[in-house]
Amino acid sequence: MEMHLIQIIGILFGVFAFSRVVIRFKDNDITKNEFVIWSVIWLLIILVAFVPGITGFFSKLFGVGRGIDFMVYMSIIFLFYMTFRVYIKLEKIEQDITGIVREVALNKKNKK
Repeated sequence: MEMHLIQIIGILFGVFAFSRVVIRFKDNDITKNEFVIWSVIWLLIILVAFVPGITGFFSKLFGVGRGIDFMVYMSIIFLFYMTFRVYIKLEKIEQDITGIVREVALNKKNKK
């Protein structure tokens, strides 16, 4: 089986990214759920790089023309989901900061 340059790059990047996930988990920077999610993502990318024909199976299963189209669609869906999660976390942080600022302002006012 001949490997193309893009496959080698995909495998190397997937291994690198997976190693970063493992390190972050060992350092307790991410939760167990986040570790599982990101591990599955990077291991799937490595698998697809090794066996690119597997995307054809899923494209037929979901009624999409080509395997690469399936990958692009899934990537877009994933990116929208991650954007939504970041948005929700950002809103929560803004609310927390507003609450802290109000509390500090009231404490300063009461000290005077």
